[in-house]
Amino acid sequence: MKKTLRILITLLILTSFSCKSQSKSENEMTEFSKETTEKGTYNRFVLVKGKNLKNIQPKIQEWAEIFGAGEPVNLTINKTDFGSWTLINLPENELLNAYNYHNLVYWFLGTPPEDQNYADYSIGISIDKNGESTYLIFNDYDLREKIATNDDVFGISEKNQKFILSIPFDELKASNDKEILDFNQFLTESGINLNEIKADKLNWTELKINVK
Repeated sequence: MKKTLRILITLLILTSFSCKSQSKSENEMTEFSKETTEKGTYNRFVLVKGKNLKNIQPKIQEWAEIFGAGEPVNLTINKTDFGSWTLINLPENELLNAYNYHNLVYWFLGTPPEDQNYADYSIGISIDKNGESTYLIFNDYDLREKIATNDDVFGISEKNQKFILSIPFDELKASNDKEILDFNQFLTESGINLNEIKADKLNWTELKINVK
């Protein structure tokens, strides 16, 4: 009888641990969502590069004219060389909500071959001022052919929650695909030092974006 009781207690303990572990795993998967990207606590950046990217200002101007929805736009944007990248520091502005920001990251990719000024790679990094939900999005044409559809980009949170983001439909879907790298590995392989960006000691050049 005692032996049976011990077995039952052991099974109850193991079941309890399993449920807690599963609950924790589910929470980790659901805590990063589209709503998370819409928080107002982000410093937002874009990194772009490509042999056919001649000038970033016209790309931002085009984006502002479309997403400004006919309203006047006045933005002061900072840029700097950052290794092999051009790093763009975006201001806090109501035009730069999460949806429009994600579209700006995608906008730099252009529509080649008709477009003669476009990036081969575009990365958006949103640094949470509260240190809770920093994330990045990026394009990868080869990966998109395998696990996504046209107009999708990939995302990784600092806690390695991975997702696929539909740009036109503004839909975020969690992904467990192992071909999406972990956050730090992605930054390392892309030659991006996040601490250097956070330190805010870079030499910036101002760009004025005006739509009347």
